[in-house]
Amino acid sequence: MTRGIVITGASSGLGRALSLEYAAPGVTLGLMGRNAARLEEVAALARARGADVRAGAIDVRDRAAMTEFLLAFDSATPIDCLIASAGVTMVTPAVGCVEDLTKSSELFDVNLNGVMNTLAPIAPLMRRRRAGQIALFGSMAAFAPPPDSASYAASKAALVAFALATRALYRADGVSVSVICPGFVDTPMTDSFVSWKPFLIAAEEAARRIRRGLERRKAVIAFPLPLYLLARFQQLLPDPLRSLAMLTFRATERPRD
Repeated sequence: MTRGIVITGASSGLGRALSLEYAAPGVTLGLMGRNAARLEEVAALARARGADVRAGAIDVRDRAAMTEFLLAFDSATPIDCLIASAGVTMVTPAVGCVEDLTKSSELFDVNLNGVMNTLAPIAPLMRRRRAGQIALFGSMAAFAPPPDSASYAASKAALVAFALATRALYRADGVSVSVICPGFVDTPMTDSFVSWKPFLIAAEEAARRIRRGLERRKAVIAFPLPLYLLARFQQLLPDPLRSLAMLTFRATERPRD
């Protein structure tokens, strides 16, 4: 039986790594990303591993294009796993500065509305079929918000709450919802800012951990474990200590050449 797996944000970072992790004979991948050239490169690599690939250079903010692609894919190959990995980050431009809040709405549009545009066409079909799996991307920042990326952390905290709520709701319909909360993963997004990045892991290793977590249908797939435990522990600290601890994660934009 052919598996139908759709991944957004497939042209870079964890989306790319997951696309290649799942690429195999008997798998039909629906890959979406904004960069057409990089997306086609990923598609070619996935085909070389035996997967059937349908790629769409689509921005997740484009609701109509997302709906058209997803419904066409599902009509040909019912989606049994939908991975919404597309997302962006934002940090302060320099130490002592604050975020440019005029850009926050753009970030929320990708990280939140983009996810809703991904789920809206397919979640009702999965519930009707009483089968399927949905994976959303939170972040360790949802539990330990870094002071220099407040908007990013807020968007990811919202997705954690949304995922846990819909997991409880969709379980009765046979649909599993998981939220993935990685720490620091070696991707272009992580490389776009300067910060202390403990327990940094390769994107390929992160993809393997995510796949194992999804196979077990875990509610929260958080890694590396030491960083996750520290993130949850700091929530118990008195506010002065918690604030002091989080200031060790100061982050600024990486200067561009």
